[in-house]
This record gives sequence, C-alpha cells and structure tokens, in this order.
Amino acid sequence: MYGTKVDSQITLNLPKDKVMSHVAIYTTLVNPIAKYALMVTPITNALKGLLPKQKKHKLSSVLISTTLVISTVIVALTVPFFAYLTSLVGAFLSITASIILPCSCYLKISGTYNKLGIETVAIAIIILLGVVIGIFGTWTSIVQIIEHL
Repeated sequence: MYGTKVDSQITLNLPKDKVMSHVAIYTTLVNPIAKYALMVTPITNALKGLLPKQKKHKLSSVLISTTLVISTVIVALTVPFFAYLTSLVGAFLSITASIILPCSCYLKISGTYNKLGIETVAIAIIILLGVVIGIFGTWTSIVQIIEHL
C-alpha cells in the first residue's frame, strides 16, 4: 500500500495474472476514449454544418471525424507541454463550467440569493472554493508552462 515499490498508477499495482486486474485496466482505458468522443462530437458537428448540402454524405462525415482525431493526436505528440496546456484549460474552464456557473445559475433561478439562509451560505462557500481552486489550478498550470519554455 505504501513504499518505494508502489507505482504511481493504481492499475500498475494490480496482480498481473488475475482476470479481474485485466478487466479493471481495460475499463480504465475505455473511459478516456469515450470521453474524447463525447468532447469532439460538437466540433465535428460544427465542421459538418459548414459543408454545402451536396457534400454532406457518410464519407465526408467519416473524413472530417478522422481528420480531427488525427490532427489532435499530432498536436498532442508534437507540442512538448501539451499536458500542461490541457491542465490550464481544465483548471480554468472545468471549474467554471462544473462548479461556479451551476451554483450561480441556481442562486439566480431559485431567487435564494436575496435571502440569507443556510442554503445560500453553503452555495456561496462552494462558489468561493471553486474560485480558489480555479485560480490555484490556473496559476499552477501557467507556472508549469513557463518552466517548460
């Protein structure tokens, strides 16, 4: 559980000869692949929408999707600090989209921002923590990018 023989990724510490270990490893591999497809879908749909009506068919759809995937793989492999760049985007946008905006919208829609109660205080604390985490994550990512330049 602890010590120098423990690998950084939990799946690397699993027994190599067990079937359930292989199931766990392959399950963790499916997760990012499925997320990538979900994240790229709006981009591919927007690109397909730019095509004229005569050019919209299955082959052009496959070509656009394939080109987008290949280009992102090339960018990920060629940009030396791509991981830091994605952490910057994640720290700034993910915190904003998943914590700060939903809480702010809930306060506005429900109208509880006018009343000072336990719910309003709890949501304000969540928003404040989201802002702090977003600032800290963004700052850390920027520092890592600058160090790699």
